Amino acid sequence: MKYRVSTSSSVAILLLLVLTIQGAGFALDTAKYIGIDEIRMDMDAYCLSVFSGTQVEKFGLKILSVVRGAKPGRDMILVLGTDERFQHSSAVHGCSGSSVFIDGRLAGALAAGWDGSLDALYLVRPIEDMLEVGSADASISANDMMVCGFDFSRPLDIDTYYQQSITRLQNQNPDSRMYLPLSSSLPARVIEQHDSVLKEMGFLSVGAAGLLPSRSFEEVGTYERGGVLALVLCGGDISLAATGTVTEVIGDQVYGFGHSYKGQGAVNLPMATGVVHTVVASRKSSFKLSSPGPVSGVFQFDQSSGVRGTMGQMPRTIPLHIEVDRYNDSQVRVYDCYLAVDQAVTPMILQVVLDGAANMQGPLPLEHTICYSGQIVLKGGESIVIDNVSSGRQTSEIGRELYSAVGLLLNNPFGEVKIDSIDIKMNIEPVSTTASIWAVDVSQTEIRPGEVMTASVVLRSYRSQEEIVTIDLKIPETLAAGRYKIQILGGPEYQSFVSKTAPQRFMAVDLTSLETALDSVFKVRRDRLYAVMPTSASGVVIRQHELGQLPPTKMLLMQDSKRLQPLEAYRAWTENHIELDKIVAGSAEIEVTVKH
Repeated sequence: MKYRVSTSSSVAILLLLVLTIQGAGFALDTAKYIGIDEIRMDMDAYCLSVFSGTQVEKFGLKILSVVRGAKPGRDMILVLGTDERFQHSSAVHGCSGSSVFIDGRLAGALAAGWDGSLDALYLVRPIEDMLEVGSADASISANDMMVCGFDFSRPLDIDTYYQQSITRLQNQNPDSRMYLPLSSSLPARVIEQHDSVLKEMGFLSVGAAGLLPSRSFEEVGTYERGGVLALVLCGGDISLAATGTVTEVIGDQVYGFGHSYKGQGAVNLPMATGVVHTVVASRKSSFKLSSPGPVSGVFQFDQSSGVRGTMGQMPRTIPLHIEVDRYNDSQVRVYDCYLAVDQAVTPMILQVVLDGAANMQGPLPLEHTICYSGQIVLKGGESIVIDNVSSGRQTSEIGRELYSAVGLLLNNPFGEVKIDSIDIKMNIEPVSTTASIWAVDVSQTEIRPGEVMTASVVLRSYRSQEEIVTIDLKIPETLAAGRYKIQILGGPEYQSFVSKTAPQRFMAVDLTSLETALDSVFKVRRDRLYAVMPTSASGVVIRQHELGQLPPTKMLLMQDSKRLQPLEAYRAWTENHIELDKIVAGSAEIEVTVKH
């Protein structure tokens, strides 16, 4: 069943609909729609949905009850699927939004069901609730909601941000019994690894690998009652999309799902039609196995009663370019994709896609090293550069870094950041390159200013192989006599040292300092050995500005609290590092005496 409306007619109908919804009393067009107060148990009912390909079909329903107060201020209709296909599969994830007709008029949409039920039971969202989606109450955008909750008064810590953000995603508790099936062209094992978080985000991972976006099919369906309605989270060479159903089409406006995606108000997300390969019946969770078509519209509203989008408009997306050079692949794999822009979800989807790209040619061996580089390009030309190495950690380190960088940029409290593109390259080798600091010996423990101290460091690598490397550290010529501690540090320990000694370098008080702080985090490489020696210094820190070696008179003047913001003491150190072909962890400390 397809509906074609002329442009002038569609504008008039849409305007009338909006005015009716926003007006007092909300008068439902009873020639077209049936209100919940009219419904009786003996009325004939059916729904429209797609179980195979793009063909919309009728499925018989039996009205069991009108559930008043199913949610505060919201009523629902309880129905039983009588079609033998429903009886075989019970409630099907992906049917969310399927148009329900009672007494020949549109009554609403299938919106919730029960996994494991012996009967195909559904709750139907009344059409009067769905037509309210996109009303004035939805004017609050995701950018106004600030989902971050991260404490920006402290130095940026990637791992802390990542854990807090994942915890928030896991505690979203989507307000629906019907998850959106998430089909993907990524390896099933990759999706399964992220299954718990994806489910808390409202998605049911279908676990089928190798499904291509339906641009490879001749027909992908149209926006019509009961047709496939896809939310495209990642498109292009890698596909990741959630499937629901269209409830109603009015002009260029598309209503669907019958429940929220996240219920966050105004959104800007890729919308597409699609094709259903089959319905997978399961005693646990039945679902539609489907693929999205090309993006041909934009979801603009996401509320508790459903979603609403506009055909023909294109959403904002983030281009993503990934190159994978892998030891067991004869060619460099290139994936050009685009990501939906969602403050909370985009970082997670980016991590899943990176993980999938690295594992597309099979799982990584236990012993492996990933050298990776890339950049996050911001609107205006600025870039956050990432260049590091990881070993034996799968893609967790690169995934966490990219997740956190994008999450912090999209969720910062200082202003809106638009990401123009993300570019990542990975080189994967089947060797372990991890080592730890085992012992340190110094050339001398008494030294004069201006001289060079040499430390011999014993590194114990994978399978207890030992290697001795040397690192020099020049003693500052102006250093006062006394005892000092020299620390030999691996990459993670050096990161911790700098964060504690100079926290101002990792603090964000505006967009500029946020970019600087992220740069400071990503400049620390894991394949370096560091030697540092804290030294005395006369200076202060004003926010991110380091004013070292100030004369005592200026120090007294600047410490006047009536004139300036509170100051922090400036702490200085001298350092050196050497490049290695392995990732070093651990630390050692040596005490030396400086004599004049």
